[in-house]
Amino acid sequence: MNKTIKTDYIFQFDSDDHGTVDWQFHKKVADKMHHAVWMVKKSDLVLLTKLPAADAKIVHQELFKSFDSVNQSVRDHNNKKARERRARSKKC
Repeated sequence: MNKTIKTDYIFQFDSDDHGTVDWQFHKKVADKMHHAVWMVKKSDLVLLTKLPAADAKIVHQELFKSFDSVNQSVRDHNNKKARERRARSKKC
């Protein structure tokens, strides 16, 4: 049985100065949002709400900044795994 994962979710983000905006992950990385060790890049986020270019740039940066804690958790996880791997290789 082959399960297909829905990847075209639309999310909402509350911007400090521009209200609620709709966004989604870029189609090329949408399936990665379910991976535990994936770090979100700015290019992975697509704004759907139409805004003037200057405002869109500000909101896009603000949205990316909201992923700082998620990305830090992934970094911490990856670093922990690397330390464990290095410790195991020193024992051998």
